[in-house]
Amino acid sequence: MTARVTERLRRAILEGEVELGDALSEDKLASRLGVSRSPVHEALTALEQEGLIDIRPQRGSFVFLPTREDIENLCEFRRMIEAEALSLAMARKRAETLAAMTAAARKMHEAILAEDHYGSANADTELHLVAIENSGNSYLIDAYRLVSGKVAAIRSHNSTGTIRNEASAEHFAIIDKLERDDLAAAIEAMSTHILKMTERYTIRLPAGRATGGRASRSSSLDQFSPLLD
Repeated sequence: MTARVTERLRRAILEGEVELGDALSEDKLASRLGVSRSPVHEALTALEQEGLIDIRPQRGSFVFLPTREDIENLCEFRRMIEAEALSLAMARKRAETLAAMTAAARKMHEAILAEDHYGSANADTELHLVAIENSGNSYLIDAYRLVSGKVAAIRSHNSTGTIRNEASAEHFAIIDKLERDDLAAAIEAMSTHILKMTERYTIRLPAGRATGGRASRSSSLDQFSPLLD
């Protein structure tokens, strides 16, 4: 049951059912999902380990809400990890890496044309995971898992049509350089693409919503239906 609750809450965060910074009540979640508080508490603790939930003693649980500095640090980490992963993936699984990246880029482009916001966000996430998964380095893969959920959530919550189109074009440009065996240029393009996340996805908080859960909005949990046996 804890695993099911965890996955339900993870999906709600990644797909925008709850907003970044929202307060989440264990009692209300348990009531809406039709479970006891125990699996809800354990699920929130598990999601805290993924960086998706901030649990504050005496204050409650909140969906994470990154500052500009958080996003800058996240971009620096991604740039280092993804550049090395891309180099390893092209050396070890060139054909598979190119095929998977191209498929994800096309899927994202098709989702944009269909105005499928979350489909394009998921395909974007998929493309960036290709090099990680094909790197053949388990430590690198584990390191990326520390931030992958946060990246996906930030992307799905804050992406606009303009951002999605620009990112899609940059993906195809990176793939083109890889196909021409210009790895150095591809890594430089990937690094630039990742670092643009700071400006593209920095959150502008509306009045009354401060970073870190202060004056956070109470989440409406009406969209949560009971988990079926």
